[in-house]
Amino acid sequence: MRLVKWEPRADLWLDTVLRDFFQDAPAEGNGGGGWIPRSDIEEQEDQYRIHLDLPGMKKEQIRVTVDNGILQISGERSTEKEEKSKGYRRRERTFGTFERSFRLPEAVDAAKIASTYESGVLTVEIPKSEEALPRQIEVKVR
Repeated sequence: MRLVKWEPRADLWLDTVLRDFFQDAPAEGNGGGGWIPRSDIEEQEDQYRIHLDLPGMKKEQIRVTVDNGILQISGERSTEKEEKSKGYRRRERTFGTFERSFRLPEAVDAAKIASTYESGVLTVEIPKSEEALPRQIEVKVR
């Protein structure tokens, strides 16, 4: 049996599929950390939603900012105090800082972006601006 190193960026097909709309914004590294939380991006009629898996984190460890059309989500998951008496054979859980940046479409209302954190999942709701919403055009009779 041969061990192959897993490259998480190769598996982030969602980043590739939505690149034309939610492009990865240029970032200064990945915050010095060693992990990248998985994300899902969904579009609804009136908003976009980004879901990030952040298991084991506290609300105080997560930061969400918007600046110049860039949504940035960052934070740090603290490592457990390692006890020498525990004989680990394998450790797969990752600790440290992370940073994800998303370029927002122009037709969003950045002032109304909201986020919630529940059961290890951060949800960021990005409402579309009024101009971007579908509207009914009245048909006039002459």
